Amino acid sequence: MSIFYFKTSRIIINLHKIILYAFLKYFQVYSKGNYESFKYIGDQDYLKLLEEYIGIKASPESKKLDSKTLLIIQKFSFKLVFKNIFKINRIRIIDKHYFGLVGANTLFRLLYNDFSNKSIKENIIIESLKNFNDLRSRIKEIKEIFVLGNNEDFSSILDKHKPDYLLTCNSSINNKNIFKSKLLVLSFSDPLFHFGINDQAIEYRKRILEELKNQNSTYLIVPIEGIPLLKKIGVNKEIPIIGLDSTYFQLKVIKVRNNKIFTRNSHNVFTQYLLPISSLTEKVKNIGAITFSSRNAFEEKLWSHDEKIKETSNYNFAFDESFFGDRDFKKYYKFHDKQLNRLINKITNKRIIKV
Repeated sequence: MSIFYFKTSRIIINLHKIILYAFLKYFQVYSKGNYESFKYIGDQDYLKLLEEYIGIKASPESKKLDSKTLLIIQKFSFKLVFKNIFKINRIRIIDKHYFGLVGANTLFRLLYNDFSNKSIKENIIIESLKNFNDLRSRIKEIKEIFVLGNNEDFSSILDKHKPDYLLTCNSSINNKNIFKSKLLVLSFSDPLFHFGINDQAIEYRKRILEELKNQNSTYLIVPIEGIPLLKKIGVNKEIPIIGLDSTYFQLKVIKVRNNKIFTRNSHNVFTQYLLPISSLTEKVKNIGAITFSSRNAFEEKLWSHDEKIKETSNYNFAFDESFFGDRDFKKYYKFHDKQLNRLINKITNKRIIKV
C-alpha cells in the first residue's frame, strides 16, 4: 500500500498499524491459498455478506485455529492480535476503519490469495496470459484505437467519434453506446466500489452481469485478484478476462514475467490498466476524457465526471471509512497527475483528443 497520498496526521497516528499491516500483507500476498475455513470476529450482519462473498460459512468460535483456518477480524483491536500472535500469518484485518485502503484491499485479496490453491492460481494466470496474447494479436495492427476515461467529455467524444476499437473503464458501463464498438476493452479495479461488500459494489457487479450477458466482443481487464470473484458471480464465460499484477518500481509500461502480466502500480485504473494495455499496438492511440492538473492546483474537485454515466449511488460513505477519510486528496491528485504524465510520455503514436 502506498502511503504517499494520505494525511500526514493520519499516518503518524496510525504508524503502529501501518507497521503491523506490512507483516500481514506479506503473509497474505505470499499465501499458498490452502485455507479451507475461517473464524470471524466482528459484526454479525456483515458476516452474512462475507460468507456469501467468500462462499464459505464461518467456523464456530469453538473451532481451533488450525493451519487451514484463517482468522478474519472485522473489528480490530491489538488485544486480538496479541492473543493470536503465534498465528499472525493467519490473521486478516478487514476493518473499514483500520487505516487507508487496508480493510478494502485485505478483503479484496481473500478469494485469490487465501482461498485459491496453487493449481487454481496457475490456471487463472495461464488463462489470463492467453487472453492477453489474443487481445494483443487483435489490436496490434489496428489503424487506431480510442482510450477514454470518464470525465465530462466522455459521452460527447463517444458520440462524435463512434470508435470501432474502444478501451474504457468504470462508469462507462452506463452508456450502452460502448457496446456498438467492434471491440470493447472494459476495465475496473477499485477494491471498495467494484470488488467490495457494500451496496455500490454489489450494484456495480449486477450491472456488469446484466450488460455483458449477451456480449461476445468484449475483454475485461481487472486486477488478477479480482478474477475469482467474477467467476464466482457468473460473468459471461464468453468474455475473456485479463488479470494484471503490479509493482511500484517497474520501468516498462507493461511486461510479462513468469507468465504474469505486470504494470506499474499507480492506484488508478486509467494509468495502471488502460494506458498500458493500449501500448500493445504501435498504431494511433486517441486518448481522451481524462483530466490533467487543474488551474486550481489540485483542488479536491479536480475530476469532473460525465453526468450521463455517473451512477446515482452515493459514494459519500467512503468518507466515513478510512478509505477516503484518511486520504489527502490534493496529494492524491498530484500523485495521479505525475503518474499520468510519466506514462503519457512513454506512449508512442498518441493523440490527445477533446470535444
